[in-house]
Formats: sequence, C-alpha cells, structure tokens
Amino acid sequence: MHARITILLGLFCWFGQIAPVAAQEKLDLPDAKPKANAQGVTVVTQNIVLPTQTQNYEDVTPKAEAEKARVLFTEANAKFEDRQLPEALELYQQAYAMWPHPRILFNMGVTMAMMSRPLEAANMFKIVLEYGPDPVEMHRYKEAQEKYLELMGTLSVLTMKCTQEGTKIYVDGGLLAMCPFQKSVTLTGGRHLVTANQDGYIPLSEDIFLPPGVVAEKSVQLNKFEQGIRYKTVERYSLKWPIIGAVAAAVLMGSGGYMVYSGRTQIDELQAEIEGIVAVEGTKPFEFDPSREDKPVLMQNIGSGLISVGVTSLVTAAVLYFYQKKTVPVTISISGTEDRKAKGN
Repeated sequence: MHARITILLGLFCWFGQIAPVAAQEKLDLPDAKPKANAQGVTVVTQNIVLPTQTQNYEDVTPKAEAEKARVLFTEANAKFEDRQLPEALELYQQAYAMWPHPRILFNMGVTMAMMSRPLEAANMFKIVLEYGPDPVEMHRYKEAQEKYLELMGTLSVLTMKCTQEGTKIYVDGGLLAMCPFQKSVTLTGGRHLVTANQDGYIPLSEDIFLPPGVVAEKSVQLNKFEQGIRYKTVERYSLKWPIIGAVAAAVLMGSGGYMVYSGRTQIDELQAEIEGIVAVEGTKPFEFDPSREDKPVLMQNIGSGLISVGVTSLVTAAVLYFYQKKTVPVTISISGTEDRKAKGN
C-alpha cells in the first residue's frame, strides 16, 4: 500500500512538472491562419470587425401602414417555415417598403443567407447591427452578429481611397463614387475589376483579387495623358543595309587601289626600259610603241574611279548607320501591372 502511494505521488509530481511546459508550447504555436494572397490591394487585416451602433431607430410609420406590413410579415414567415424562400423574401420586401423596421431586415438577411446570397444577407445584418439591439431584441442582435461574422468569412471589405477631384471610380462596372472620397464596400471573395476615368487623364482598368475574410484598401491616382507618353528607339530600316554599304566600299576601294598600284608598276617598268635603251644607244633614235602606256594609264584611271565610288559608298554606309535608328513617342498601354500607368495600390 505504501509503495502504491509513493508511485501515485511520483506521477503527480511528474505531471506537475510537464504541465507548464505543455502550456508554454501551446502558447508558442504560430498563428495557423494562412497569409492572404491578395493582388492589386493592400490587406489591412484578416479579422472582420463587427459593425457598431451608429444610429437609433425611430418608428415614424403610420399605424395603418404598419398593420398592413405586419400582415405581409406574418405571411412571409409562413412561407419561410414552408421553405418557400423566394416567395417569403418577396413578401418581406413588400412589408419593409411599407414599414422599414430592422426586425424585417433581420428576417430578410436570414432568408437571403439560406438562398446562398451571402453578400446581400451580410448587408442586411450590417444594417440591423448599426441600429443596435433595441429594435430586434438582444437574442436576435447576437444572432445577427454571429451570422454576419459567418457570412463575412466568405466575403471581403474593400476600402477605396481617392483624392483626385473629378475622377470616377467603378467596381465591377458599377459606379462607386466620384473623387475625392473614402468608401468601404463589401464584395465577394475573388477577382474584381476596378476602373477609373476622367477627361484628360489615362484611364485605369485593373483586375484585383480579394481573399475571403479580409479587409483591404486601394488608392487610385490617375496620370495625365502627357505623363503616359514614353519614348522608344525603333529602326528606320534593317541594319543589313549599312553593313552591305560598308562591305561594298571595302571591295571597291580595295579593287581600285590594286588597279592603281598595278598601273603605276607597269608604267615604272616602261620607264625603266626606256632609260636602259637610252643608256645603251645614247641619243640615237629608237623604236618605241606608245600604245604600251595606254593599258597602265587606263588601269590607274579605273582604279581611281573605283576608289572614289568606294569612298562614296563608305560615307553612305556611315550615314545609314547613324540614321538607322530613331526615337519616337509611344502612348503606353493601360494595365494594372505595368509601371502603374494609373497609380492604383
């Protein structure tokens, strides 16, 4: 018996020693929530914040209208219980048009959520929460909070910022606002198209990606058209033409030089022959064919002509080379990724 008590005490002490270590290891675990892979926006937080009360509900609907709305509301509830959701939603909307009460909005949100319309449902619950708990009672208010957070796990909040007066911002083709403004909009997670335009400025058209369950922001600043002009170097003609000209110049000048040299050599040989005859014969007359000079002279003339043409070809090749390229203005294309043609980030 004494041995058993000793073993139990030993186990108790061992558990007491390892328990703080285990707790410490649990506290040191990194956040398991994956980093949001957003594109074209800046993620502010991955935690959706519940809307707070921003207004008080005042019932100003005439009693007769409110009673008619109650009848429609009751019919809508019956349709909802029978899971005739489209009919129930239509009746809720009719009732709300007569009597804009947060209680009706709450039921509309529940119905839309069941119809797989998370964006509209989240907006309904957001309005309910902004009125506070009094109009819908605390248990429904807490339920609205839970449903809002659940729905926002599949949605995202995008805050658009723009200080450029007169610029119009569109999200998925719908006008969001005209600058200057700062406005938050709830969107489904995934890809969306942000566009902006203003006369005299380069328009923006950019695809963005919003991961579900994040709060992100984007600023838009358009560039003037002159800021969108870039210059680039283009070829007037192919580089092969200056190369061909240079090669032709080298061939012509080489051939011309050879012919001039050959003609000069032959004339020198004739001159040496004449001087040899004079040295032997003295002043006696001797026979000499003058036509023997024609060929060397012709070769020198042709060679000089070829050299002249070669020099001209070389000058032409040099001119073609230096004027082969030119700088021209080019209007840049608009996209969300190239140099932020219209600044959006």
